[in-house]
Amino acid sequence: MKQVVIVIAGSGRSHDVTIEPGTTPEDIFRDLGIGEDFVLSKDNGAHVFGNTENIYAEIKDGEKLHAASRTDVGHVIHHHGGSR
Repeated sequence: MKQVVIVIAGSGRSHDVTIEPGTTPEDIFRDLGIGEDFVLSKDNGAHVFGNTENIYAEIKDGEKLHAASRTDVGHVIHHHGGSR
């Protein structure tokens, strides 16, 4: 089992979550009651996980992860893509 902190973008809220092998972002979102319209990332968005990806081996105990709405993430990608 690993302890992680999930920060909900734009809300200022964070949640301490215990995950076990096989945990996916969908599992975390369901447990937090925030729905599946979010994406989970680490390293300030540098690594975005697929919602059905097993994240257990990809993260460290105590790591801080970020949950952002798909709309916000899509806007950032579009914005950066359009400015190049």
